[in-house]
Amino acid sequence: MPRLSTLLTGLFTTLLLTGCSLFSGKTELPPLPEPATTTGLAGAEKELDRATEERLSKAAASVAISAVLAQKNPTSLNNDVLVSELKLTKTLLGKAGDKDWVSTKARVEAVLGGQPIADAYKKEQEEATALRKKLSDADQKYETEKAKKQAEFNAKLQEREQALAQEQALRRLDAEEARKDKFLYLGGLVSLAGIAMFIFGSKTMGLQLFASGVAVSSLPFVWNSPHFIYIIGAFALLGLIAVARIVFKKKAVPACEPQPEDIKPS
Repeated sequence: MPRLSTLLTGLFTTLLLTGCSLFSGKTELPPLPEPATTTGLAGAEKELDRATEERLSKAAASVAISAVLAQKNPTSLNNDVLVSELKLTKTLLGKAGDKDWVSTKARVEAVLGGQPIADAYKKEQEEATALRKKLSDADQKYETEKAKKQAEFNAKLQEREQALAQEQALRRLDAEEARKDKFLYLGGLVSLAGIAMFIFGSKTMGLQLFASGVAVSSLPFVWNSPHFIYIIGAFALLGLIAVARIVFKKKAVPACEPQPEDIKPS
């Protein structure tokens, strides 16, 4: 019996040390993708803002000089309405840039000084048409870049969701493997104890311990098996048989000593 106790202690210590290494490992997770940037979109937005600002400045200069000229006209209801509308538009557009105000004022003064109107406004009209096209191109570029960045963002988002789903799957796999390792570890301990018991002690008890260890180790593998009920039923039957053997085992009755014969008096 001392040899059996020493052997069981050694087996338990060995399995305890190896079991710790089984539960410490973790599956390496994939890195999450970087979020989408807005670098190109910001550049397109600045171009659109510059074109819009240039257009508003030129329009504000034209409205401002028109309001000045309208105020010099003879007083009439029609002219008063014109001045009021020009002032309202001027308020909405804001102040013109100094460069646009100077060029607009010079153009008007040149026309009032005798320059033909067609000559004075031909260049300005061509610039206005070019500016309108520039604004349209900037707006189209902005919308295109915006759609591109949105598609990039959606792709990054989908990639991130896939990475997170993969991470969750790996976590579940790690948990499942750890659960199996625990059953294998515990079943192996019981089975080795059964082998030791079979060699150095009761063979019947050793077989029962070994069968119990095998049952515990196989539990995570047969859990989802279609034959799970039959397998568990077979192990349960073996367990009941073992319990019945212990409970109903006949105890050895010591033999009665023979009564001494009557000693006859001599």
